[in-house]
Amino acid sequence: MKKNFKFSTSILAILFLFPACKVQKNLSVYDGSKADGTITMFYTYGAFERPTVNWEAAKKEAIARCKNWGYNGAEFFNGTKTCLRYSVGSCDEWRVTYKCQCTD
Repeated sequence: MKKNFKFSTSILAILFLFPACKVQKNLSVYDGSKADGTITMFYTYGAFERPTVNWEAAKKEAIARCKNWGYNGAEFFNGTKTCLRYSVGSCDEWRVTYKCQCTD
């Protein structure tokens, strides 16, 4: 019993000593509709990551795809966060999804 307690305490100490790491994330295209002029983009991150989105690259990608469909620009809307994998009462992996509207 004491061994397990020491092991658990050691793991908790490590988790508190090493906070989440800041990571750069690029949005990937998930879905799109030429007729609606919408693109869905996303990124995923783990429980110990603090994501920073490369918005410049995301905007370029969205505008390029919209231009291929005959639009001139793109506008992003608020994202939604969904847990992809639960473990021990908390989420281990998240997916953040953004809708993008092509504009004239």
